[in-house]
Amino acid sequence: MAIWHRNGGRILRFDDTVTLYNKTTASTGAETWTRTVVHGVQWADHYDKENNGGKINVARYASVTFPEGTYEGLILNPKNEEDALVYGEVSDVVTSTKGSRISDLLQRYQKSGQIKVVNDNSNRALLKNIKVVVS
Repeated sequence: MAIWHRNGGRILRFDDTVTLYNKTTASTGAETWTRTVVHGVQWADHYDKENNGGKINVARYASVTFPEGTYEGLILNPKNEEDALVYGEVSDVVTSTKGSRISDLLQRYQKSGQIKVVNDNSNRALLKNIKVVVS
């Protein structure tokens, strides 16, 4: 699907949905997880294969493009190495209890991963976006 910019340029519109999980830690050490559903993004799976002495290693990762209008107000943080994205809209609640930890969530959903890299392209004149890599 494509939409037209008011100046005549074509802008792509994406139809994927992701669920973002952000971890915050209070000064008391208490952890809380915020779940945010984001519509209108693009999820693309990637696989890198490497021959390591006759053994094939496969690295799976995904890139998620957040076009302008979808990333405002989001916290996309690769630094704490725990924030995560899940493909689709999911309602799971993440806590520190075994069975509902972020690691359990990532095992439950094949198309998911922790945020590793965030590329901010929101300063461009056209096609402003933020690209996130998860693995």
